[in-house]
Amino acid sequence: MAEQLNYAKMKTFDDFIRFVGMSPTPFVQYVEIEGKHVYFVQFMGFGGGKMVYFYERDKRIDEKYIVFNRFRDQVTFSNTFVSDGQSAYIPILELEKTNIFSEYPPK
Repeated sequence: MAEQLNYAKMKTFDDFIRFVGMSPTPFVQYVEIEGKHVYFVQFMGFGGGKMVYFYERDKRIDEKYIVFNRFRDQVTFSNTFVSDGQSAYIPILELEKTNIFSEYPPK
């Protein structure tokens, strides 16, 4: 039996980053699919089910890090990592390809 992969498309990029920035190991995966810039994270749910949270952007993020300042609730971008107690520096891991999205956009 094929394992079901559940999806959640976030309404705003800032909400997506707030969600990722509060996780114990914040990082974002990036892949371009059919000209779309897709940023996502995958989590194992209760009972072993997989859940993918994603956001599709019109433009690619050129920087290496998404910076989420938890105290100001602000999202910015940076090419350098800075040790900062207020901010989560979320690395963007670029994938060459993935089979997580067997169809895009997921239905």
